[in-house]
Amino acid sequence: MSAFAKSSFANRSLQRKRRGQLAAPILSGPSNANARLMRSCFLQMSTISPSQPPLQSFALPPDNFSRYSKFLVRTSNIVDGMGKNHLIHQNNSKELVPWVDTLGVNVRKTPQPFSILSWNILAQSLYESHYRSKRIQQVALSNNNPNPQLLHPPPHPWPKRLHTILQTLSHANADIICLQECELKSFTNDLAPSMSELGYDGIAQEDARTEKPAALKEASKHRDPRNHIGATFWKRDKFELVRGVDVSVRTRSLTTVLRLKKDDDYGEGSSRKNFIGEKKRNNGEIEDITTTMPTVAIVNCHLEGHPKRFLERTLQLQHALSDLSKMMAVQQQQERKKKSFDNDKSGSSKLNALILAGDFNCELQSSACSTYLRMGRLGRQAGLGGIHGEDALVIPQSLLETSEAAEILHPIIEWGRALPEETVGDVAAHPFRRNGMTSVYPTWLGREDARQHFTYCGETNKRPVPGLDQIWYSSMTIERVGLKRMFVDSGEWRCISDENVLSQLRDHERRKVLTTGLPSPDGKYPSDHLPIGAVFDWKVDVKTNENSHEKHGENRQDVRRLQIVDEEGNNVEEAIPQDEPTVLIEEQQSFETPNDELAFLMKNCPFDTLEQRSDVEFLLRPINPPMDLTTRTAPTPGQLEQLNAKREKKSELLKYSSLGVRPWLKKIWKVEKQVGKWKRRQLMTRKSEK
Repeated sequence: MSAFAKSSFANRSLQRKRRGQLAAPILSGPSNANARLMRSCFLQMSTISPSQPPLQSFALPPDNFSRYSKFLVRTSNIVDGMGKNHLIHQNNSKELVPWVDTLGVNVRKTPQPFSILSWNILAQSLYESHYRSKRIQQVALSNNNPNPQLLHPPPHPWPKRLHTILQTLSHANADIICLQECELKSFTNDLAPSMSELGYDGIAQEDARTEKPAALKEASKHRDPRNHIGATFWKRDKFELVRGVDVSVRTRSLTTVLRLKKDDDYGEGSSRKNFIGEKKRNNGEIEDITTTMPTVAIVNCHLEGHPKRFLERTLQLQHALSDLSKMMAVQQQQERKKKSFDNDKSGSSKLNALILAGDFNCELQSSACSTYLRMGRLGRQAGLGGIHGEDALVIPQSLLETSEAAEILHPIIEWGRALPEETVGDVAAHPFRRNGMTSVYPTWLGREDARQHFTYCGETNKRPVPGLDQIWYSSMTIERVGLKRMFVDSGEWRCISDENVLSQLRDHERRKVLTTGLPSPDGKYPSDHLPIGAVFDWKVDVKTNENSHEKHGENRQDVRRLQIVDEEGNNVEEAIPQDEPTVLIEEQQSFETPNDELAFLMKNCPFDTLEQRSDVEFLLRPINPPMDLTTRTAPTPGQLEQLNAKREKKSELLKYSSLGVRPWLKKIWKVEKQVGKWKRRQLMTRKSEK
């Protein structure tokens, strides 16, 4: 580790200690010998001065080093992947899973739980294409070779599959439904009208209906019509779209923000909760001091399918979450302009829960996406990932370069391949990493034997894949209280009450699917994916109402809210989205030319070292000889060599820069390209004038 890094970390540690953010969590920890060792090491780190020698004097052996990281996870409120002031107990033992057959059941008997179902329903065009390929292969391997054009049509046309899909969704009775691989025509003509009859409103990535619930905002550069789209539905009598918040559409995601409707039956009798700003008067009447009900953001994903494109999948998640944080910040800023916070302290634009659901096209047990959602970032800043993406360690910056760290840090394994650190470390941290993002399905399901629990089993190779379809939720603000079984009865088993018999029937269904693959030949399972789902309940904080006229005050239960942070971990709830460097956002600079903007960035960028600044200045200089901007001439071998060297140096600078400098460097490289385009336009204009 460089001297500057040690000094920088020491200064940050001293500042945090003065604010009470570092020492306090440790003092509240356990009192055993191992905890005392870690507490001693942590206090030494927090009091080190820039002039002190390196931190090898209290180096931890690998075993204690791992325990030290887990201790930080359980006690710290400033660690990525954690929420604020809440304990996280990472337990690899097999937890008790609350299985349910239908998602409409109220597991906890609480006033307003809610449920979600996610299902890749398999586009009809893909189903027919797979069927034709399979039949052609069967005919080619048989003795008699009829003309492939004379093959029989697929046995399950779309009307038949649609009926089974709607029957499954109706039986599941979920409050929110996320579907993938819909087709625009079938969504408009079939799915949307049929779901409306079942009591659902919905919207899709491409929606040709004249009367849709909200307008779509295309956040990506995707302009071509999509072959397959995602669609999100919600029960209209339980949820509604939050007004003023866009429905964000990207190539691989659809983001909607829903608000829970107030139920007329909610709160009757002794089970009533003071739900978000309700309090009792002395005469027993209820005074509603705010109309704000809890909100939940739903990110419906269908990530990149190529097994080797892990970076694209992770970036697709990062972009969707970044868009969501920007949307909520813009909405909050608009509310401030209307002075809506003068009388309403609850903040109607604040989110209470976040759920990501869909076809992730990577294994839950071990993948870059799993580690990214849970830890909030990738690479050494997240302790890499461990062999199954579960052993990612929370490691202070000062210990990342120690030999102990090198012994226990492992690369992320995805589809059996180790992912390169220099690539995964390039993805920016997501803004919801302090909310304890957790998978509803435990990672041990199907890990040892994929045949025991899976969400996908193709008809061709009949290879089951566990955790290909996933649901992630903010465990700091909502809790999972129910989990949908793989195989459930849609009517035939209702008369059976013996759980042992039901278990045997489910096991028989599982074995049959493993034999035939999906979709099943009898049409009972119309897709190559199985639907997944979960039931959630809101987490609340009990607070004493100081304004109550009663002697001891009146307790209120406020639903917890999500914490949104920037790349450095600062709470950006009260600011505009922090995708750009802070100074630019605060000052709202405007520039006449890209050259002016580049000069401003170089002047205000908080470079880590003078050497780093000189490296950036060198990279901004033109190559020798310079490129001819007025023509499309290909670069010479010498020019190409210089360009490649610059590209590698830029990647190296980003890799080793601090979290505070990294967004500035990315902005500088972006503006540099704009400067080149601007110069080319200027030269072309002068050339045409001559």
